[in-house]
Amino acid sequence: MTGRLDRIFQKYGQAVTVNGTAARAFFQPARKSEKDAPFEVTSLGTMDDRRWTYLGRTKAGLGDRVGFQGRTYTVRNCEEIHLGDETVCWWAVLTERRKAAE
Repeated sequence: MTGRLDRIFQKYGQAVTVNGTAARAFFQPARKSEKDAPFEVTSLGTMDDRRWTYLGRTKAGLGDRVGFQGRTYTVRNCEEIHLGDETVCWWAVLTERRKAAE
């Protein structure tokens, strides 16, 4: 089964990096209610709170960095996806990593 998944990710997945290692995965914005604004208001102003979803064969652990289309994202939540007793892929929720203001 993992061979089939590898072929699916190779054919239909997008090019990403996980901690600098090239991989193929499904990467897309996480769905939210259309009523929700794409930011959160804090005492210091607004903060972008958009999330992205990663699904791939390359392990993405908590705090790992995922690169996609020139941007870097941080894994905020992740889980192994199992088929029987075997881990077949990884699912993760990511936030975009921001550069510090200069």
